[in-house]
This record gives sequence, structure tokens and C-alpha cells, in this order.
Amino acid sequence: MTEQQYERLLQIETAKPQQGFPTSVEYHRYEPTPYAALDLLRDAYPLEPTDTVVDFGSGKGRLPFYLAYTFRVRAIGVEMDGGYHEEALQNWVNYTKKHRSRGSVQFECAYAERFMIPPEANRFYFFNPFSVQVFRQVVANILDSVELSPRPVDIILYYPSDDYLHFLNDETPFRYVQDVRLPLKNLHERFLIYRFDMMESSW
Repeated sequence: MTEQQYERLLQIETAKPQQGFPTSVEYHRYEPTPYAALDLLRDAYPLEPTDTVVDFGSGKGRLPFYLAYTFRVRAIGVEMDGGYHEEALQNWVNYTKKHRSRGSVQFECAYAERFMIPPEANRFYFFNPFSVQVFRQVVANILDSVELSPRPVDIILYYPSDDYLHFLNDETPFRYVQDVRLPLKNLHERFLIYRFDMMESSW
């Protein structure tokens, strides 16, 4: 389906990227993940209805709605920009009019590094929403949550930055498990999946 067809199906409006610059230098401009890329991720990395996904830098909510509709998961969007948060809430009103039974979607207006990780959250999505300094703190929060509530957890990166990858590979117990490439020449246009499982890790 095209971008417009998906927007009509989900009853949401998420297409326009951010104009100008974010109010915080640590946070990057909003740009939604293309639906065509999400379709490739869907086919290569299926989720279960028991999964809980947190999307950091969720903007207007495209990813949470897509995953909730597709896999009937619980999806949580975390966005620091109040304007985008309000647009996500309006999209939620429209989505639930037609798809109330398709998964669970909620939105939190918060800085990612201050967001309390739910003990059931096991999938974490990042489309380069902020600096590696913020990413470090978010990953530390995820690991603290896993220590309190042991469970396997995945980090899903779209268009991953080198800084994120160096940090995950060199300084964390997360290990690369999957690469989902898009049929484009740009080598950065891909998803990378990293996993941490306390039962299997020697960290």
C-alpha cells in the first residue's frame, strides 16, 4: 500500500516531517519511518500480541499505530514535543473509532531519558531520535529495568547511526541478531536488531 492508503486505513495523519529544528539540541528532527520500510520489517521480524513495544521519539504515532494494527501488540509512544504529542492523541481518537480492538496504543509526553521503562516492555524502537548521550541513558534505563524484571529485550534501530552502533557493540551486553535491508543503494537504509537475554549473556 502507498503512504496515503495506509494513512486512510489507520485513520491517522503522520506524513509530514518536522519543519525547522527541535527545541533541544540533544533531540533530532521528527521524520516518520516509511510504511514501505515497516512492511519489510513486518515480514522479517514478526511480533506477538504479548509483546510491548516502546517507540522513542514517536512523533505523531505512526509506528505505534502500525504495530498495534498489524500485530495487535501494546505500543507506547514517547515524545518530548508537546505539539506532536497532541497530534498523536488526536490520531489515537481517530484510530480507536475504527480499530479499537486492534492492539493497544498509548502516548507519553516525556523526555526519553526520564521515561520509566514498564516492566513488561520488551521491544524498543529508535529512528535516530536523539544524540548518543541520550541513547546511552535510555539503554541504561532499559538494562536497569531488565535487572529488576528479567526478560529478553530487543532494540530495533532504523537507519542506525555509527555512534549508536559503536556504543551497543562496545559498551553494552546487547548483541546483534538480525539485519533487515531495504532494496536501496544506501547502506544505512536498514533495520538492525540487537538483543539482550540475561539467561544467555556472560556480561
